Amino acid sequence: MNKTGKVESFYFPTKDGMLKLHVYGFNPVGSWGEVYTTLNEQTVCVKGFHRQKTIMRSVKLMLDTTVNKNKNQG
Repeated sequence: MNKTGKVESFYFPTKDGMLKLHVYGFNPVGSWGEVYTTLNEQTVCVKGFHRQKTIMRSVKLMLDTTVNKNKNQG
């Protein structure tokens, strides 16, 4: 994938900090892309073909990781 293409950034405030999404690729529709999700200092990268499904998978993986991390600490 060529990273010089279209890039989108989304920021969502949460109780744990700022959730940042950086979406690369997916242009033209149906092509390969990547979604980087960052919460505090933790980053998750998910690759896929369907933009919306890949974004949802990335956010779900980040939230699952955060829940497991909090469960193990407390």
